[in-house]
Amino acid sequence: MWIFSGFISVMDRGGFAMWLLLICSIVAVAIVIERLVFFSAQHGDTKGLLRQIGAKISQDDIEGARKVCAQNKGMLPRILEFGLLRGEKNRADITDALSIALMEHLNALERNLGVIGTIAVIAPFVGLSGTVLGIIRAFQDIALKGNSTPAVVAAGVSEALITTFAGLIVAITSVIFFNYFKTRIKTYNQEMIVAANQLAEMLHFHNTGAPIPTDLYQPSPGKPAPAGK
Repeated sequence: MWIFSGFISVMDRGGFAMWLLLICSIVAVAIVIERLVFFSAQHGDTKGLLRQIGAKISQDDIEGARKVCAQNKGMLPRILEFGLLRGEKNRADITDALSIALMEHLNALERNLGVIGTIAVIAPFVGLSGTVLGIIRAFQDIALKGNSTPAVVAAGVSEALITTFAGLIVAITSVIFFNYFKTRIKTYNQEMIVAANQLAEMLHFHNTGAPIPTDLYQPSPGKPAPAGK
């Protein structure tokens, strides 16, 4: 209970800026949790997925390859399934279809990141504005009371600096997660582009009747070859 009362006391001393920073931090935490859950739901074994799909394509089982995509979670299987639906087209058409699917899903990868970036930028300024207002109030109180001892001035300024500290904490935390998600998006997007191009290549060679010049459809070491191979 004393922790809660202490928290309310700090918020009250910080004034409006502290409550605004609290709202910003709650929004940022909610987005971070949502993004962490989102990325945890993405397919992690890209090579394994391509190996399963390639095995089906090598057996002329496009429908089976689509079922493999449907059985796996995440964005990548949906993108590859989109390409498989156009598996009878030429390579250029398949590549175009996969590019469209990739662009559509890129927005989902970056959803709400702009909000975290905005919070990271404005939080220090919100904290600084609270500090300026706090210092103004502190000096006004000193002028009204006629008491300008160093202890009184220091107390008022220290209270005013609470908002600057809080703003920096919110901003630093937001920047860390913003950069983390940006890096993860870049890596995952590159993986999806490579996987899409490999699928287009496999479908191209399948349609032309040529053997697929890749080991993607081959079983992992120690595993038996797919039926029909």
